[in-house]
Amino acid sequence: MKVFDFVRLMRLNQPTGIWLLFLPCLLGIGLNMKIYQIKLDLSLLKIIVYFFIGSVLMRSAGCIINDLFDKNFDRKVLRTKNRPLADNRISSFQALILLILLLFFSLCILLQFNFLTILGGFISVILIFTYPLMKRFFNLPQLYLGITFNFGVLMSSLAVVNKINGSTILLYVLCIMWTLIYDTIYGFQDIEDDLRIGLKSSAITINKFFKKPKIILFILNFLIFLTLIFIGLNHNFKFGFYSLSFLACGFIGFGVLFCNLKNPNNCLKFFKQNVFFGWLILIAILSA
Repeated sequence: MKVFDFVRLMRLNQPTGIWLLFLPCLLGIGLNMKIYQIKLDLSLLKIIVYFFIGSVLMRSAGCIINDLFDKNFDRKVLRTKNRPLADNRISSFQALILLILLLFFSLCILLQFNFLTILGGFISVILIFTYPLMKRFFNLPQLYLGITFNFGVLMSSLAVVNKINGSTILLYVLCIMWTLIYDTIYGFQDIEDDLRIGLKSSAITINKFFKKPKIILFILNFLIFLTLIFIGLNHNFKFGFYSLSFLACGFIGFGVLFCNLKNPNNCLKFFKQNVFFGWLILIAILSA
């Protein structure tokens, strides 16, 4: 059915990516609420709703951009060979028309914000358009994905307080490390196909240079915890923030520990579980 093919093209049937794009925006909003003692009111709720709609639209647009660039590669990968563009159920022209519509509605949402947020939005579009190319020549494309996927941390700060403070930058770096963890494990699903067709990923890079790739992921998780502690101490956050941060990082740590990197289903399960980590960090910030 054609409608469902468009749903699959936008990955609306796989909402994990939407939450992983929207949650960093919420984290940025929550952190600035705490730092500047901002109360939740109708204007802030409107910002949250706009960011949610924008996350749905831009994640869908990003998936189409990715599939337009990668459709010839997708045909050679077991996990992606049945994507609507890869198996010709949707033409490139139809995908392009849908992409233009999504970008138009995204622009309508973006124009509701202040100038700096709008400027940030245009920067994020550049990142989204260039990310698919990273898999061709950059050994850590997941790092670029983290920079792209978590740009909402910075944009939400601009939307709420019209500036970016040091703790927001630390939160952005934290989220980039988080993306490196979950998307590296996600990349282990395709590691054999990627090696065969010449695509690059952090899963390939880490697996090549380290006998125990999970050690790198544990180190990233520990750095996330240290960053959270630093943010908390910098703003005299309450004990609940630290205990929930410890719980969240412990959750990720155990997830990495028990994930079988050679089992695609395990890798996908871990990827989806990261939504829970994001909510835990948000609750930790709001409880601070």
